[in-house]
Amino acid sequence: MEGYTTETEQLQALKKWWDQNAKWVIGGLAIAALVVGGWRIWGYWQGKRAAEAAGLYAAVVQAEGQGSNAAVDTAAKKVLHAYPDTAYGALAGLALAKSQFAQQHLSDAIDTLNGVVKHSPDAGLAIIARIRIARIQLQRGNAKEALDALKGYEKGAFAAAVQSLRGDAFMQLGDTEAARGAFQQGLKAADPTSGLHELLSLRLASLPEKVGRDASPAPAATAASQTTAPVTTSKTGGQA
Repeated sequence: MEGYTTETEQLQALKKWWDQNAKWVIGGLAIAALVVGGWRIWGYWQGKRAAEAAGLYAAVVQAEGQGSNAAVDTAAKKVLHAYPDTAYGALAGLALAKSQFAQQHLSDAIDTLNGVVKHSPDAGLAIIARIRIARIQLQRGNAKEALDALKGYEKGAFAAAVQSLRGDAFMQLGDTEAARGAFQQGLKAADPTSGLHELLSLRLASLPEKVGRDASPAPAATAASQTTAPVTTSKTGGQA
């Protein structure tokens, strides 16, 4: 309040400023209170929804433990109907798709998994759903659809599983070299102590030897030795 010589002048200036700006100050405080209060209400509401979803999902877990596909279907659909956009909704969707797959309702399983991809708030659960979509598509002979489901997820925490399935898809399409590249990338990403690492090693070993410009030339040999010692290769596949 510099420029004023007495406390009275300072007080009068402050009152004048308040008269001119009080509505803006009060309005700002009101907005701040609404923001803080609204955030708390939002947090409470989210917590309440999560608790309710968890309660319904417990029935899914119980049904899975009983081995009843019918019970899993009923319980999972209740969670998905009420809370599709929660982590428990995503978990229920994965359980429902697993049950549908076991009953050979493959189209239904893919639809359910696509719902998980669309609504899951957890990126990891969405990727798991994509991986399962790819597996089902491969079982149906739809290699291109499997690759579409995995597109953009070749790297990251699920890279080994994704590359393994990409390799299977390329093998189904008859593209051995693309399959080799996918299996090699998957092998690099896999935990060396995991079963997937061992499986990828076996798949790579089962592929035909690479031929073409990059292949090492065979040592000179007589025509007789070449005809009596032909090179044979085998190609086998596997399931993820």
